[in-house]
Amino acid sequence: MSTGKRIGWMGMSFLTLLAALSVQSVGSVMVMLPYAVMESVRMEMIGQDVASVADNLMGKLGGIMGIILVVVGVLLLAVFLPWFYFGCGRPKVTKDCVKRVFAPKTLLVVVVVSVGLNYGINCLLQLIYIVAPQSLENYQQLMENAGIGTDVWANAAAVLLAPLGEELIFRGVAFYYARKAMSCMGNARVEFWIANCFQAFLFGIYHMNLVQGIYAFLIGLALGYLCQRYHSVIPGMLAHLVFNSMSALFGDMLYSWIPDRAVWYALIGVMSLMLVLFTMIANGNYIADNEQNIA
Repeated sequence: MSTGKRIGWMGMSFLTLLAALSVQSVGSVMVMLPYAVMESVRMEMIGQDVASVADNLMGKLGGIMGIILVVVGVLLLAVFLPWFYFGCGRPKVTKDCVKRVFAPKTLLVVVVVSVGLNYGINCLLQLIYIVAPQSLENYQQLMENAGIGTDVWANAAAVLLAPLGEELIFRGVAFYYARKAMSCMGNARVEFWIANCFQAFLFGIYHMNLVQGIYAFLIGLALGYLCQRYHSVIPGMLAHLVFNSMSALFGDMLYSWIPDRAVWYALIGVMSLMLVLFTMIANGNYIADNEQNIA
């Protein structure tokens, strides 16, 4: 493949990220603009000045973040589901696909990877919080503003919509173009890992903050592996759903048994990530470049 074609395919992969960020912006405006207009009219009617209106809007912004996340999630599905289907080789669900994806061993791998990632990442984040709490202040404020774990709409977006939409975007469309760009290099494993690192890097950028970006990159690598191993985005969706559900719905309960000491968080975090790595190695790295894409 010529250098120009490789650059073109990588550009298409990067375009996926730009399109996703654009959809996010459009969805946010669709919710915030009508809300801002209605609040402005209401406050003007009770005699509030312009400065008070602006302060009030900013103070109430957190209350509609869940709705914004839901609207954005629906829009992402509306854009990227047809993009994935029509732009990525017309993926098909076959009997072999269903057997492979929903086999007990596959589901066990999905659970081990998602649970291991969740414990590994969250324990190491807690370790950082104990050692240097100021380094996570912005991240914690972001999570609180988003309403993850407390707001019904935000939880619905995180647990249901995000796993579907983000897997279509990054392990579906972006990964497809990245693999196209890396094809014909002569080493299928090298091609896979370069493409996988690139889509995971885009996934990290998509989260728009350093802390989330770093651990999203690690998650993206594991989900890209699942996509390649089973030649389907469905295992990644399931793993993503389990990971987000653990954080949004069961976080306090799942971590309450861990002694609140740095050494325990370090030990459990490292062991959990090592378990994920061992599972991926033991499960093999199935490379099927010539196989038709499946859902």
